[in-house]
Order: sequence, then structure tokens, then C-alpha cells
Amino acid sequence: AEAMFDDTNAVPNAPDALRGGMFDGIFENHMGNKIPPVGSTPEEYTKHSTNDVYYKVGTDMPPDDIDEYWRKAVVDITAQSPTSSADDDRVNDLARWLVRNQPISLAVNAPRSESFPLGRKLFERTGLVVYTVGSTDTEDAPPAMTCQARPQEAEVFGEFPPRKSLGMYTAYPVVVPSSTPSYDSSYTVQYLEGLSSGDIAGEGMEYARKAVDASSDPSTRGYCVELINYLADATVDNPKRGFGTSRTALWGLERPPLLDDAKTCLRADDGAEYDDVLPTLVPFYVTNARSQVELSVDPSNGGLIDKLKESGIDASVKVTVEDSAKYQNRMETEADKYYNAVTVPQGEVGQYPMAGQFVSLCFPLGHVKSTMSGDDEFVEYFKKSDKWLKLHTE
Repeated sequence: AEAMFDDTNAVPNAPDALRGGMFDGIFENHMGNKIPPVGSTPEEYTKHSTNDVYYKVGTDMPPDDIDEYWRKAVVDITAQSPTSSADDDRVNDLARWLVRNQPISLAVNAPRSESFPLGRKLFERTGLVVYTVGSTDTEDAPPAMTCQARPQEAEVFGEFPPRKSLGMYTAYPVVVPSSTPSYDSSYTVQYLEGLSSGDIAGEGMEYARKAVDASSDPSTRGYCVELINYLADATVDNPKRGFGTSRTALWGLERPPLLDDAKTCLRADDGAEYDDVLPTLVPFYVTNARSQVELSVDPSNGGLIDKLKESGIDASVKVTVEDSAKYQNRMETEADKYYNAVTVPQGEVGQYPMAGQFVSLCFPLGHVKSTMSGDDEFVEYFKKSDKWLKLHTE
């Protein structure tokens, strides 16, 4: 670890870095954050002998809510030795840590024969935005770095907080490239009221038309139609291949992590109506993520329970009838079983954000790439993943 940082370049400011062409320079003694604690305990770091770099080596993953020491060079190294890429217990432990802490990117480096299965397992079991798969034994597929995404080449980049706390930090996750005005735009009621279940495109969607028709509000019906058609269009060719020339990317909408049978739980309290629940439920219900959603309904909400039966939703989506106290206790004691928990807002009929932004509240999205140019083997292997979102037809 010490030797790894021996050649670190220190720069006094950004203009000097640009003049010197130093993309990897460190602003030495930058005062934008505190200095990490230095010492020999597991919580403390070692300072590099000559450079403004701090590191520690241990056998455990860093703690949750790790201090990132923004603008400081601070590295946590976890030294573990899985027997192979098939060592599922350790792979799952890493995946759970990634889900809880939600870093932006993940780089996977191993002999090429192992990097594909290991990379795909971690891709499928987490919900990050950037995944890069490199190799340690193939010259044309150099090792991957974590800080590499080229949105201009369809290597979709974005920042998502941990899913359960997303609403604390942002209205919608920021994705690049995307239309900036769309984050503060919405559909007009007049446009949505002009749509009906008959406008849902494609065959095998009669079940979705039935669920939409059970809505009593014309604009909510129209919004659900818009969401369904957006998902149909976005997933007709999913994933999509990027168009970079130096490496190979796949990008698109994804299902929530395929780990521990973890679900998204939508909570409908007393007073929540079918029209409140339907827009958030629709993205799951009409895709291959329907097995990953659960409804928790207050026992006093008989009207909603009846509507779920009338629409046919309760036949394919798990509905748990429980009071608020039992729901809260379950979310706390069984936290690892739930990727997300959302209390459905009531009385917000009339607020209809752009479909892309709304869907990003439900699902991960981003890209996975190989460091090799024109890597058809990578494309064929990763496009077969069950993680990619698909429309559900009957």
C-alpha cells in the first residue's frame, strides 16, 4: 500500500495541474476537509511517508456511513481472499455493503475468465450506476479504474443516494446525459386526460389495461398509460450498446438488485386510495420486476383492498394487510429483506413528473462496460443478465 502511492504527484492548484497535464495530481494539504485520524487502531489510518495520502488495511469492509474525506486522498483497503469468483458468501457480503452504501462506481479486475462471472454477479446483486470490468491477464482488456465514465459515448453516469434514503437528498437522481429542464417539468392534465387504456401499445397488455381502467381519475389513468408506454419503448431493446471506440458499454434500465429476494415495499396507510398507489406500482407491475414489489395496506383501508382485487393486481403482487406499527417494526427488524420502503403519498393526484424521472425513483439505471474495445464476448455475456428491465406480457 505504501509503495502504491510513492509516485503520487502533488499540485498546488488546478491551473498548474492543467499546465502539467497531471490528471492524477493531489491538492496537497487541501483544507476542504479534516485530516483523518492517524494511529494503529482499526479505526485509524497510516500517513504515507512523503505524500499527503492516508490509507489503512484490514480484513473487514469499511463501516457503513463511511467518512469520505472529500478532496483528501484517503483509501480503505479490505484484504480478503475469496477462493474463486464462485465464493458466494463473500461476494454477497460485498454486494450487501454496496447496496447499503451506494458508491457511484465499481471496478472488477481478475483474470478474464473470472472477471466476467464475478462482474455479472456483482452487477446483478447491486444497484450502482457505473460498473467497469477489466482483466489482469489480457493486454487488450487492461485493469479497470473506478473513475471512468464517458457520457458522450453512452456510458451513463449519475449519482444515487442509498435507495431507502433517496428522498432525503433529492427529488430525482441526476443522470448524465439527460435533459436538464425535464427535472422540473410535468405533463399537463389536459394531455393526460386525452389518453386511455386503449392507448397502451403492444400485445399481451390486457392485464395492464384492466389495472388502469380501475382508476377513477382520468389524469391518473393517462399518467399510468404514459408510464407504461415509456417503459415499453425504453425496454424494447434493453440493454443498448454504447458507441465508444476504446471500450465497450451496455446501458439501460435495470431491475432492483437480485439479492436476498429483497423487495420494494409500498406502504398505503389509512386513507390512501387506489389512484395514490397505482403510479408507483405500475413500473413494477408491468415489468419483470413485479416479483420484487410488495404492498403493505392498513387493515382499515377496505376500499383499497377491494380495488386491488377488482383490478387483478392482488393475484400477482403480494399484499400484506397490517397496521402502521407492525409495518414499521417489520421494516426495522427485516431491513435486509427490503431494498426500498416507500410510503405512498396521499392526495398528490395532479402532480405528474416526466416518465423518465419518475421511473428513476423505482429502478437502478446506468451502464456496465469492458475495458476492451469491440468486446463482443462481453456484450453477449452481460446482455443475457436477468438484471435488465423487460416488459411483462401475458
